[in-house]
Amino acid sequence: MTVSIRFAWRLVAAFAAATSLMTATSAIAQESCLGTAEALNLTDAQAAEIAARDLTFGFLTNNISDDFSRTLVAGAETYAAEIGVELIVNNADFDANTQLSQFDALVQRGVDGIFLTAVDAGSIGQAVRRANQAGIAVFIVGGAPARGDVISVMNAASYQGSYDATAALMAEIGVPNAQIAILGIPFALQTIRDREKGVLDAVGASGGQIISLQSDFSQDRLLELAANVIQANPDLAGIVATWSLAVNAATEAVEQSGRDILIAGYDSEVPGYMELHSGDTNIVALSGQQAALQGRAAIEGLAQSILGAELCEEIITPNLLVTAENYAEMWAIQYPGVTPPWAE
Repeated sequence: MTVSIRFAWRLVAAFAAATSLMTATSAIAQESCLGTAEALNLTDAQAAEIAARDLTFGFLTNNISDDFSRTLVAGAETYAAEIGVELIVNNADFDANTQLSQFDALVQRGVDGIFLTAVDAGSIGQAVRRANQAGIAVFIVGGAPARGDVISVMNAASYQGSYDATAALMAEIGVPNAQIAILGIPFALQTIRDREKGVLDAVGASGGQIISLQSDFSQDRLLELAANVIQANPDLAGIVATWSLAVNAATEAVEQSGRDILIAGYDSEVPGYMELHSGDTNIVALSGQQAALQGRAAIEGLAQSILGAELCEEIITPNLLVTAENYAEMWAIQYPGVTPPWAE
């Protein structure tokens, strides 16, 4: 019996040691991958090597109708030119079929890498698989495709950003059972679901109630939706807009109504900054994505992959909480080198 017990304890000890080794190995592997925008930064030697390779990258964006998308593209174009990479930029204008055609054209051309902001992460999967078969690295923002392999998924802090902006709104409202409407964007992407969950959790944590969740791609249609929900709900206390054009629509609808309805938003762009600068706005807080940082990271991520580095499964870039108290400071961080619109 004693021998059996000793043997059993040896087995337990051996298993514990093996488990510890596996955990340590996993941790080392995780540490060895590049998991932040800063970690993707190329050294001077790496940048020179990339420049010598005469590379071409494709950059597929789902739209260029907002400041975020335009700044994302500009950040990528600026850095690609700096390191001698040819960049082919295509805009899908919210059309999944257009984006599929653009993606396939890049694969047929034989580009060296593709960065993608998908219209629909589900439908783009087959095209990603074709890129995999051709040996073309794919880096995506917003959520992994339904099929195919990508070198990484880059995301802003969608959940936390929405949560923080909504929490600021609820604190400003300051009453129990406050009625809140959500105005969003109908993208089938995880990042959009994360934004909405951040709003729901923050409203729930403050004891508020969601009375409406509507979405559209058109600012004119979003304005109609916002006006309708305001008119139909005399006790509406706040609106949370989960993308830039929804922020603009909510702001205009509240101004037209003449009511004191507070607003929080995801995306801090020129109209939102100008509202905060005016000193007379219903906007409490905006969550700002660092698009210029993400655009550069897109190019550096593809370059690092080509040089043999491993990217972590997800790369998160932090959001900025923009308010009437800090908007000037946040502009300088979010749009580096760009003259603020109130100074023009």
